[in-house]
Amino acid sequence: MPGHAEAISPGVDQSLIAAAEEEMGTTVPSELRAWLLLNNGSTAKDVLEGYLYHPHPDSAFLPGNNVFLDLRQVADVYRDLLASGAWQPEWIPFARQSDASYGYCLDTGTSSTQAPVMYFAEEAPPKLAFSSLADFLESTADALEGEAGIRALGNRVSYRPTTDAGVLRWKREETAP
Repeated sequence: MPGHAEAISPGVDQSLIAAAEEEMGTTVPSELRAWLLLNNGSTAKDVLEGYLYHPHPDSAFLPGNNVFLDLRQVADVYRDLLASGAWQPEWIPFARQSDASYGYCLDTGTSSTQAPVMYFAEEAPPKLAFSSLADFLESTADALEGEAGIRALGNRVSYRPTTDAGVLRWKREETAP
């Protein structure tokens, strides 16, 4: 969808990632770093008024109608979640619903070579959703190509892509246990 492609911001440079890491007091995982160097989130069409973001409908193209956070939002959401007291420093958010505290983060506190993708919702601890950011992105691409729906690990709910007036939306499909 051309509108969604236009919502993807150009990549950032290493110095901005280093500054965000210093601000957060943690390291951005290599797979997220690679993404941010190519694409700095899906927020190019969003409008910032003061401290409030007004997301454009084209920004939410990830499963669950999540927005890929840009580097500034990664740092801001990380700081806000860490201040809530229920968040761990090793959880780095990268996608979130524009109007709620639900989304995906990378768990850098594991011993695996790639940080697993965790799903977070409100004050509940994140739970494993995908083995890696690459797995999440490949599963999303497969769903968009019509090969299958996308489902997080341990989740009975599958999401299928649909379009509504030229805007990509993900619809929940309840599946058997």
